[in-house]
Amino acid sequence: MNKMIAELAPAKKTSLTDQIHDQILELIIKNSSEEEIVLTEKRLMELLGVSKAPVREALIKLCSEGVLINVPRFGYRVIRMTEKDAQDVVQMRRLLELEALRQSFATLSDVQLAEIRDQIKRATSKQNVDVWKVWEDNEEFHLLLASFSNNKILMKLLRDCMGIQQRVYAQQKWNLGSSMADSVVNEPHDAIYRRLVERDLPGAAELLGKDIVGVTEE
Repeated sequence: MNKMIAELAPAKKTSLTDQIHDQILELIIKNSSEEEIVLTEKRLMELLGVSKAPVREALIKLCSEGVLINVPRFGYRVIRMTEKDAQDVVQMRRLLELEALRQSFATLSDVQLAEIRDQIKRATSKQNVDVWKVWEDNEEFHLLLASFSNNKILMKLLRDCMGIQQRVYAQQKWNLGSSMADSVVNEPHDAIYRRLVERDLPGAAELLGKDIVGVTEE
């Protein structure tokens, strides 16, 4: 893992707090048709069978991601995401990732290409996964590619955007099949990688843009 990813990319979700974060987000998604969803620490502790600390940490993280807002002496209210919000985050990702690609393309090395190839292989090898693991691998691919720009500010903004879009992706999957089961589809990433190997910047940029937009067009 390169230094930029190590510093800025989210760690693999192995901590209890991260697991609780995804469980709470899943709960929100599955009940998204309700007029207003309000969560409390006590109720979540009962539902998830865990202590207060990881629940509170997960709620704080969800607030920082714009999923929840803390209402004192009331609980945590879900912030509804509009269609425009989903479109805006896609637009921002396109701006950031295409600029990162332009910045890094001329100096893209064989070692960096091998990193991309290996990431795709790792993701493809997984079976019986859910939306969270699929999104985690998708996020890793895009952050890895963007990291070659060596632009820490761009990376921070991109990571924030992908955190928001995780909710959009999971909601779409739930709406399609009332299930959080998912499968790895790496053809778009393979195609981008092949264009990079061929040193085809316009082709790689076109496919990258389509892959970003594709999250909201399934």
